[in-house]
Amino acid sequence: MYMKTLFVTDLDGTFVKDSISVNNKDLDGYLKLSKLGDFAIATGRSLKEIDYVVENNGIKINYAIALNGAVVRKEDNEIFSKNIDKNDSKNILTYIKENNLIFDCLDGESRIGNFIHEKKERLWNLEIVYSENPFELLFNKTIYKINIRPEEQVLDFYLDDMKKLFPNVSIYQTGSTRIEITAKNISKASAINLIKNNYEKVVVFGDSGNDIEMFNCADVSYCMSSAPEYVKLEAAYVVDSFFDAVNHYIELDKKNKS
Repeated sequence: MYMKTLFVTDLDGTFVKDSISVNNKDLDGYLKLSKLGDFAIATGRSLKEIDYVVENNGIKINYAIALNGAVVRKEDNEIFSKNIDKNDSKNILTYIKENNLIFDCLDGESRIGNFIHEKKERLWNLEIVYSENPFELLFNKTIYKINIRPEEQVLDFYLDDMKKLFPNVSIYQTGSTRIEITAKNISKASAINLIKNNYEKVVVFGDSGNDIEMFNCADVSYCMSSAPEYVKLEAAYVVDSFFDAVNHYIELDKKNKS
């Protein structure tokens, strides 16, 4: 039986270059891929935010991989969900509080924390709950992902320190001032591994530290040229845009079939 190709793209910095909207060229790239296989979105954002992008751009997706793989939906059916263990989340929140770190948490419905989102146009129809002291609200809540936002000069310290202190969660650097935490062994790659057996080939597109494992589990991987060097090194190809990646893949596929 012929099996399709699965195309999986990150959102911010990749398919949604400015974290606001998908540009016309990249939408054209999506339309080209939609004729060649199935399409999935894999992001650190929530299902609600994926739906926002899909609905506002007339996109059809077969899979939504949200919160760095903590929630996976096939069409309209949620097929996987794993939150951070409540004891782990409480210990991490205590660490955040003791170190006066800026953060927010995602429970699937809202962003809750002491981080002030100044660029409101980058918030895609998701409730924002801001508090200078949100900890009591969060200690007993089901949390799928924690975003910590230390200053750039101390990020490496907190990244290493938390990896030592909290071995039962997955911790990624996703920017010069951003660390993301999910449940143990949860990543975009773990979500792709749940579904990849249904496909002959998996092609992925990304630009961040939380995309590295996704690059490594794919058959073909593309990284945006705007990404950090350590991320670009993990991809098979580096391109300037999603549209450029699509055109490169189409030519590559033609050569492989000729």
